[in-house]
Amino acid sequence: MERAAGSGGDAEELVLPPASFQDGLPSSRSCIGGGAAAAASALERELLYRAELHQQQQQLGGGGGAERRKRRAMKNRESAERSRARKQAYLQELEQEVRLLRAENAALRHQCHQLKAAAAEAEAEAAAKKPTIQRTSSATF
Repeated sequence: MERAAGSGGDAEELVLPPASFQDGLPSSRSCIGGGAAAAASALERELLYRAELHQQQQQLGGGGGAERRKRRAMKNRESAERSRARKQAYLQELEQEVRLLRAENAALRHQCHQLKAAAAEAEAEAAAKKPTIQRTSSATF
């Protein structure tokens, strides 16, 4: 299959059958060298094929580059809107997680201070109850 030479990048490209094919089979005239008559009939076939293809695209709603651009722009806007909504939801989830982690951190700090105070108090009590060993002179001189 050949592609028709378009006038620009936005123009629709039509896919053309090779000039040497007629109804999906190679033309005997183009293979043997049918001359100007074969070239003219090949050109006619190409033009007919282009017209049929264009008509099919029109029927399927594929005609008109402007309509295609409008649909693409609309889809692009919708996609961007969905992307923004996903991003906003993600940020809200992260903000909620930050709030939960900060609250947990504060609770753990408070628990840590309480445990340190309890440990210091227990250490002081243990030091107070601990019998002290004193030296005595065991030898008489």
